Amino acid sequence: MIKKYKSLILILLVTFFSSSIAGYVTRINLDPWYQSLNRLPISPPDWVFAPVWTTLYAFMSIAIWIVYEKTKVSEPSFSKKIIKIYFYHLVINLTWSFVFFYYHLIFAAFINIIFLIIAISILMFLYLPRSKISFILMVPYLLWVIFASVLNFGLYLIN
Repeated sequence: MIKKYKSLILILLVTFFSSSIAGYVTRINLDPWYQSLNRLPISPPDWVFAPVWTTLYAFMSIAIWIVYEKTKVSEPSFSKKIIKIYFYHLVINLTWSFVFFYYHLIFAAFINIIFLIIAISILMFLYLPRSKISFILMVPYLLWVIFASVLNFGLYLIN
């Protein structure tokens, strides 16, 4: 029983470790740069981001785990491929925090987020024939990142 969940625990650890790095980079670079930016009227308050991202990281971890577990015996080469794609996607996700908050490159961060949307879409496309639940778990993530891309581009335009 516990052996089945080892892969989930590992995926959760890697995903939330990546999240903690992104969160740290964000937190230490909020003041004074980010706080001085003009923001769009649709920008959520800062406190919204942590619970939303925590939920999204949990959803995306469960989504990849379901697909990985379903395919590791029936499609072993696919299961290795999909887990690599997932971890590459996490790198793209993490990179955004550095580009935006650490380097203050708003337009480059927008380009980064476009690559993230593509990576999420690829994962969803690969998940769909194998697990509709995994696909559905990724929908809020994709929608949130699309919303984040609108905010990112808006910040570029008004600053």
